[in-house]
Amino acid sequence: MNLRWLFLGAVVLGIGLGGAVSFCRAPGGGSTGPTPVPTVLTTRSPQATADSFAAAWSAGDIASLYLLLDPASQQANPLTSFTDAYRNFSSETREVELSATVASASDRGASLSVHLSTAYFGDFEYTTVLTLVKTSGRWLVAWQLSAIHPDMVDGHTLQGTVQKPKRGTIFDRNGQPLAIITDVAILGLNPGAIVDRAAATAAAVSFGLTSDQVAAAFAKTGPANQRVDIGPIPAAKLDAALAATRTIPGLLVTYQTQRVHPLGAAAAHVVGYTRELTREELQAAGLGFGAGDRTGATGLEAAYDAQLAGRTGLELDVVDASGTVVKSLLSREMVQGQDITTTLDSGVLKATAARLGDRAGAAVVLDPRTNAILALNSSPSFDPDAFERGDSAALDAIAKAPGAPQNNRATMGLYSAGSTFKIVTAAAGLASGLYKPDDTIFCGSIWYGLDPPRANWEGAQGPLTIAQGLMRSCNPVFYQIALDLYNKTDGALSAMARAFGFGAPTGLHGVSEEAGLVPDAAWKKAIRNDSWYPGDEVNLGIGQGDLLVTPLQLANAYSSLISGQLRSPILVAGDTPVGRGALPLTADQIAYLKGGLKLVTGPNGTAAAPFWNSGYTDFAGKSGTAEDIGTQSHVLFVAFSPAAAPTALAAVVLDQGVAGSTEAGPIARDLVLAALR
Repeated sequence: MNLRWLFLGAVVLGIGLGGAVSFCRAPGGGSTGPTPVPTVLTTRSPQATADSFAAAWSAGDIASLYLLLDPASQQANPLTSFTDAYRNFSSETREVELSATVASASDRGASLSVHLSTAYFGDFEYTTVLTLVKTSGRWLVAWQLSAIHPDMVDGHTLQGTVQKPKRGTIFDRNGQPLAIITDVAILGLNPGAIVDRAAATAAAVSFGLTSDQVAAAFAKTGPANQRVDIGPIPAAKLDAALAATRTIPGLLVTYQTQRVHPLGAAAAHVVGYTRELTREELQAAGLGFGAGDRTGATGLEAAYDAQLAGRTGLELDVVDASGTVVKSLLSREMVQGQDITTTLDSGVLKATAARLGDRAGAAVVLDPRTNAILALNSSPSFDPDAFERGDSAALDAIAKAPGAPQNNRATMGLYSAGSTFKIVTAAAGLASGLYKPDDTIFCGSIWYGLDPPRANWEGAQGPLTIAQGLMRSCNPVFYQIALDLYNKTDGALSAMARAFGFGAPTGLHGVSEEAGLVPDAAWKKAIRNDSWYPGDEVNLGIGQGDLLVTPLQLANAYSSLISGQLRSPILVAGDTPVGRGALPLTADQIAYLKGGLKLVTGPNGTAAAPFWNSGYTDFAGKSGTAEDIGTQSHVLFVAFSPAAAPTALAAVVLDQGVAGSTEAGPIARDLVLAALR
């Protein structure tokens, strides 16, 4: 008798005496759980043997399963081939978890109910049959492949194929990629081969990486000779990096296929980025998903994830020894990810990012003819590819950076509209019939309409029409209009604000947005249990008080004035703006208000310096400076051109500033010019 059978005989004897344990690790196949708890095996009855087999299989304890086989089965199936059968089944099905329970057991055999959870192929419920034999008073398994799966008979096995589609590209309106799958050069290191850490660090920094990224790479635990990624190498630095690998031992350059956003921070908030699915999401996702798969996290990547991602192709077949398909258990054709062409303009996005610079704020540029977004930027911004490559050092820096760079101020930032709201007050005054275009309102240095009196920011200007009031941004003019609306209408000012789109999402598909707030008597009663006073209306008349708007809403409101109707903006080429109602103004009233905005940028307007005096004479717009809590103010400007038939409009909001016309105005002007090129 050879030594192997002496060993197995001793083990079986141990089983007969009451139990044995095994420490074999689970077969894997996608499972990443801990080493199985040793299985206690008992074989005193058919039920006990079946229970032991189900428990060992559920634990992935293949060695213990083998101990339950009768001698003839062990002789026919060596431990290595037996283990391979379970490992191959686990691998081909992309097993994540398997649970087996005994449905019935008798001296004629046992039936096991199996629940198999897999990556990509979903969940399966099936039944297998165990043939049990009594040997020397012990019940053991006369094992066949069909004990794993009922279709594994006559030498048949399972074969799984997963075809992953390529994620679609996001293009700008000119065909320039904003998000694309491509090969990226990655600088890495082999910690065990590094002899001069300072030299490796200096080289990495010279290639555009940070010392924190290098430190994070060195800090990663693992085998001494493993490759650890530091970060991507800019194309302009690749030759230098390759040369460095020849002179600095341990420094490496590899290539990885990765989602890349070529504009980086200039389009981060609107284009977005992808992320790995969480364990909970994978459990709920069903067919076609597995560990490491990614999904759109923010922006267009998230909003159009289904189109961009495509659909994973799946084949799970029963095959014979030659690989011929005998039976198909699951078949689904792969669908490649679709490309998406947006209305965005790479040049305008980059120009917007450059003009915002390091100032906190946001800008939205659109074409008022189609309401197509050309640029939507928030500052500070971030590198979206840090999320794609899982760069822990870069992600930590983003999380700790001042100014909340991941916050999309363009659609989620809530601001008082300041004097940019005066166009709404002017529109309400005209639409109510209380004012006509040639009526004048006295613009004094102090307005005495309410107690206490209110000072005008630039002193007395004399009698002004509404258009001239816009030109000089005279607070008393709009105080008076608001007070008259309070006394003589039922909420006309708040209603006009909503007609311009304030107080509700714009309907832009592709990014998350705040609804903002248009306060009125009903809101104040519900929220504060207080009445709506004349002072509330007067504050609203100049865009202050509880009014809150987003930069996107501000741009869309002025686009509505140009077109005469409120529409949803669009981000994807071919989409049509959804009409949300015509402005309650006549064509003559709209033309009059647009003329007032033209005066703002003219020789006598508050924005003469960045426009008329600088040679830009075919613009219209409106500035705003709004007080925040304390002494801080934020500044705003909306500009469009050509004034008579605009083709580009920009709304700019800066979180801190002194004067909208001289700070936000030049930025808005330059963004319109960038869009007109």
